[in-house]
Amino acid sequence: MATVLAVDDEPDILEIVKVNLELDGHEVLLARSGAEALELVRRKVPDVVVLDIMMPGIDGWDVLARLKAASVPVVMLTARTADDDRVRGGIEGAICYLTKPFLPDELCAEVNRALEGEPEPVRRKHVQQESLAELARMEKGASAGRDGEVHPHLTRLERAPEPQSEPPHMRAVRERIGTLSPKQRELLDVLHATASVSQAASDLQVSRSNVYASLRRISRKLGTRSVRELLALVREGDLLG
Repeated sequence: MATVLAVDDEPDILEIVKVNLELDGHEVLLARSGAEALELVRRKVPDVVVLDIMMPGIDGWDVLARLKAASVPVVMLTARTADDDRVRGGIEGAICYLTKPFLPDELCAEVNRALEGEPEPVRRKHVQQESLAELARMEKGASAGRDGEVHPHLTRLERAPEPQSEPPHMRAVRERIGTLSPKQRELLDVLHATASVSQAASDLQVSRSNVYASLRRISRKLGTRSVRELLALVREGDLLG
């Protein structure tokens, strides 16, 4: 069992994080501000921090900067969805960046991933390098216009639309559909026909946590990038045909 510190000024978000991470077997500490989070870390260094950005007083960026010395893996969980913020999170030390609204099972998966593998400083450095490379690509794409002028804030409307193509891993995903058990296939059929995971769980007379646990197994078996991607494919009908 790991100790996870969840930091957010929204009580509802904290409750969702707490319930799901406890169901996943972790001890969860809660902080409703950056100052409270730093005080808790001084008393007991957690194994992972789940950190919001937009908070009054000491915001998530300040907390992230101060957590580096403790070598605590940080998973950002925020409503800020801009690429600039995501890249900044990686550069400043977060090993993962999730956006709200989020799937609880995806949060649990990222927290568990943060607990495994190489030490936090090594993983942080790796993510920083990837983020710096992405920042360079973003700046390169936004720097030069047709006349050699600088356009530092190129918008989506100024860019030519890119053709949409199927991700290369999707062919392999479709080929693995036949490996699913009848119960796993039934779950996907029910999810396709219902409006929510909660409704599917009710129809199947199982708990939401059991549904998400099954989805994690199915995602690993099919090779989807995440349960979120699996659910999107099921909802859109792109996976089952």
